Amino acid sequence: MKEFKGQKREAWELEALAKLKKGGRVGARAVKFVAANKVKLGFAKQTTGAKWTVQGMLIGPRVIELSSKQAPGVRSGKDAWTISLIAHEAKHYEQGLTTALSVYGELEAWQLQMKVLRELGAPPTHPALLAIEKLKLSHDQVALKEAARLMKQYDPAYRIDLLPLNPVGLTTVMGSLQKLVRAQGSPRPKAK
Repeated sequence: MKEFKGQKREAWELEALAKLKKGGRVGARAVKFVAANKVKLGFAKQTTGAKWTVQGMLIGPRVIELSSKQAPGVRSGKDAWTISLIAHEAKHYEQGLTTALSVYGELEAWQLQMKVLRELGAPPTHPALLAIEKLKLSHDQVALKEAARLMKQYDPAYRIDLLPLNPVGLTTVMGSLQKLVRAQGSPRPKAK
């Protein structure tokens, strides 16, 4: 693939990325991001399907670690789910640390992943994933709580409950704005 000219990549990485590139505009954009940012792919023992690393986010090099259990399917190009996770995790690197570590960031990445799966011909079928696809991506706390609930419904072991709804900092701003709106909407005491 021309995007990776001059980069040392294993054959399976190039094959997985070539398959991801077939994941429509979203998949192709993820491949472009991986190439431009020299994000490495690897396998590691873990409880999730894939992950970005804090070291990669803060100081580099950027690495997406795919579950070692999925290695045969990824290497053969047949595991659309794990290949779509490359786009999901690349999105987190694109978001930055504070957004990636929020329910908002996860919702954005999950929705992107579902688009890639559809383009790869492996659309999601689980009711929770279908519902996640339909949610409006916003900073609205009600929508984000519903997203977190659906993510737990899909995977009860998923620790989305450890993340703030909105990116840290934005939560404080949103709370202040809500208080301001409430204060403006409440009746003012009459001057005596």
